[in-house]
Amino acid sequence: MAELLGDLEARYEKRKREMDLHRMLRDKHNKEAREWANRRDELNKQVRDIVNEAKEHKAKRDELNQKVKELKEKRKEWNDKVQELSNKLREERKRLMPRKDMPNVARLKKKLRELEFKQQTTVLPPDKERELVEIIDSLYKQIAEYEKMMEDEMKKNDELKKIQDELNAAKEEAEKYHKEIEELVKEAQEHHNKMLELFEKADEIRKEADEAHRLYLENKKTADEEHEKFVQAARDVRDFEKIITGLKQKQATSKKKKEKVEVKKKAEDIYEKFKRGEPLTTEDILILQKAGLL
Repeated sequence: MAELLGDLEARYEKRKREMDLHRMLRDKHNKEAREWANRRDELNKQVRDIVNEAKEHKAKRDELNQKVKELKEKRKEWNDKVQELSNKLREERKRLMPRKDMPNVARLKKKLRELEFKQQTTVLPPDKERELVEIIDSLYKQIAEYEKMMEDEMKKNDELKKIQDELNAAKEEAEKYHKEIEELVKEAQEHHNKMLELFEKADEIRKEADEAHRLYLENKKTADEEHEKFVQAARDVRDFEKIITGLKQKQATSKKKKEKVEVKKKAEDIYEKFKRGEPLTTEDILILQKAGLL
């Protein structure tokens, strides 16, 4: 029985160490799981805050784009007015100044722009360059002469002056709306860029949050597995404790019984000695008492 008890106690100590190890690993992974969960929640909060900020920029962008749409309608109205007055002014000039040799200024200005672009972007031989410059100078003079003639005529003709004033006012209104549109478009683009930047940032942080959640699940699973192993080990430890305690009690009872038999045998021998009249020692008397023979 002693050998069995020794084997059981060795297995009990081993299982107890395993139980403590599983408890330590369970607590360690539970702690890491809590830390990753906190990190995940913190990152998800950052994502929500950033997304909300991005949505504010989106709402502002959409609001500005709506204003741009409305202003474009107004600008179109004034551009149409400019076109209408330009046509009216041209017709009125033709009526008041029916000269067949009158140049087409719009065509001259278009030709001038084309030649100036060619001069700026094309490398020409010196003679061709001089020829081009002369043509450009000639166009400038023709346009200036025509505009001077128109200006003089305008001063003499109230109707032309009135149409021209209306045309200038319409151009100013169209230009005013155009500038306002440009400013709003620029501002809307800034909000759009900021929105994209924030959504991109949110996506990056969301990836970190997803990784933190993965690590949380990984540690939580390991902690749960270690807890199950701890529970089983603790159950085994309790079973060993019950068996060992029972064996020890049985061993103690057996030892007592054996001691009692030995005492009884000694007492019987001493009693026979007493009947023979032999002297007894104090120890002999105590043994007889213990055996209940005195």
